[in-house]
Amino acid sequence: MSEKNNDLINEINVAAYYIAEGKNPYDTLCWNLAKMQLTYDNLGMTPPEGVIKQKAAQIYFEKCPYDILCWRIAELEILMKYSMYDTE
Repeated sequence: MSEKNNDLINEINVAAYYIAEGKNPYDTLCWNLAKMQLTYDNLGMTPPEGVIKQKAAQIYFEKCPYDILCWRIAELEILMKYSMYDTE
């Protein structure tokens, strides 16, 4: 793994730690992750609230562990911060 990848992973881990420290309710994290995923998929364009609501419900019922939700949100925040969108 390259040093750049290690730096990104470390940055994601730190961001995830701070998200977890915020002690947001589980449903808030689901909403945030849904919004981040849909925004990432749309190359930075925020989707309509109804679409976010559907995606948030899907994430909620997957029952993903709290720390994993935090990590996934942090991962998308960092990818978008550096404009690392998947355009394929």
